Amino acid sequence: MVKQNIFERAKKEKSVFLDERFLYPEFVPEALLHREKEIESLVYCFEPIVRGRKPFNVFLAGPTGVGKTVCAKFVLKQLEESHGRAKSLYLNCFEYNSRSSVLAAIANFVGGAIPRRGLAVDEIFSNMLESMRKCGFAPIVVLDEVDQLLVSESNSKLLYDLLRVVEYEKQRLGIVLISNDVSLTAKLDSRIKSSLAEQSILFEPYTPQQLKSILSERAALAFVKGAVDQEVIGLAAAHAAKLGGDARVAIESLLRAGRIAERANQNSVSVEGLRLAFGQADATSLAKGVSSLNSDELELLMIVAKNPGINSGKIYGLYSEKGSLKERRLRDVLGELEKKNFLSIEHKSMGNMGKTKEFFSRIPAQLIEAELKASKSKTG
Repeated sequence: MVKQNIFERAKKEKSVFLDERFLYPEFVPEALLHREKEIESLVYCFEPIVRGRKPFNVFLAGPTGVGKTVCAKFVLKQLEESHGRAKSLYLNCFEYNSRSSVLAAIANFVGGAIPRRGLAVDEIFSNMLESMRKCGFAPIVVLDEVDQLLVSESNSKLLYDLLRVVEYEKQRLGIVLISNDVSLTAKLDSRIKSSLAEQSILFEPYTPQQLKSILSERAALAFVKGAVDQEVIGLAAAHAAKLGGDARVAIESLLRAGRIAERANQNSVSVEGLRLAFGQADATSLAKGVSSLNSDELELLMIVAKNPGINSGKIYGLYSEKGSLKERRLRDVLGELEKKNFLSIEHKSMGNMGKTKEFFSRIPAQLIEAELKASKSKTG
């Protein structure tokens, strides 16, 4: 009997994709829809580099999935293409979550040779500075999800390090900070805030109509003709609008729905497949933010994840065995977790006893635990 390779089936199955890479998170379109004003503001901040001057520091803020990262990458890519002496380094602070790891990444980017571990921060900084003097180009450092880096006092000194390079060493270094927290820079130390003197660019959520046009453009590039109809696009846009205009989740849902269709050997993406993809994409996206929660928030989220439909009284009973929050404060924290989309709340009638709230986690307990484990391994 001739054995068949287990992957042979994949070659024979129908594909709804023309090129699924157009749906990947790292894809940067050749033109960005509905972000003309923000792009113009970014160009203004980086134009001084073209004239041999120091660029403005930039702070991009707004909800998840509204185009902050892709706009920064789009503008910087065009800057590098038009001006050879500018080069950008993109760092996501979920991965580069310590002062030393960021400085080492910058040092290596400008020509140093720094190991990931083993050197003191002062040694890394000196190496970075020396390499920067010799590199022959103006580095622009993008710190995405920067609030993950600034949660501890020691890591927050990183901004002082970078500003010192500009102010005292007179090196042309651009700093781009990206965060969901619009008030982040207002919370910084007054000396850092004064030296940063950033240009703030606020990103508003996409409207449902804007989301439709963005998704239609991506779908036309990623899928074979006829594989995705307007009902699917409209549903994906409506779901993203409900999440605060999060285009990233909508695009990821289309990718997952396409793979679901392929697995079922279907010719097109179905509404049912898209709905299934929503839950997967939402949970994966939210799980990335788990490491930013404090210990009380994490404890409460895990209790709800392991006990779907639990009410606040029972949550408090389980929480009080370990935690120290008072019941009123605990209810406030549950409300905050709902606002951040980690929890959903359903109101249930209790007949003559009135109504009660039932809490559900949007992230499975296993996914929360896996994300925490991955986060600890990066910091360890």
